[in-house]
Amino acid sequence: MRTLSRREKGLLALVALGVAALVLQRLNNPAGTPAARARSEPLPPPVPRIDLARLSAERPDSGAGERDLFQFGAAPRSKDDEEELPIVTVPVPTPQPVLPVDGASGPAGVASLPPLSLKYLGSVENRAGVKVAVLLTDRKEVLTGRAGDTVANRYRIARIGLESVDLEDVASGQSRRIPLRGN
Repeated sequence: MRTLSRREKGLLALVALGVAALVLQRLNNPAGTPAARARSEPLPPPVPRIDLARLSAERPDSGAGERDLFQFGAAPRSKDDEEELPIVTVPVPTPQPVLPVDGASGPAGVASLPPLSLKYLGSVENRAGVKVAVLLTDRKEVLTGRAGDTVANRYRIARIGLESVDLEDVASGQSRRIPLRGN
């Protein structure tokens, strides 16, 4: 066992004197202890009594539990509910004709899709040769998928190339090619 140096013995004696002083202070002043402070604080207000006599009192009829939940159909209506409901008509929009792309008369062109909110960041390929496309939405969400997967509940990844990815709109079946972006 190692012997303590003179400096270490002095520090140990100083710590022992400090602890002894704290113990003596607590013994001489018991009001400073946490238990004494807790005793001197006022007690919280008493818990209000629960009126158990209310249990035997007559309750008003609420009508709950009168309908069979397994019987299909609308609930029977009371005479108070017999107010006449307003008739609402919803206008049906008429489809607008699609003008030819070149402005000449002839068959109508195919309506264009709304602009894509996806950017192609690149692709990752594992040792087995499975390619995964990495796409970024306008809300900065990262989407990943293999060929044949549906991303953003709207587009199916048709083909993953080195510099582009082909997406097919699930609703319309139209395809788009998204090139690889530099930034």
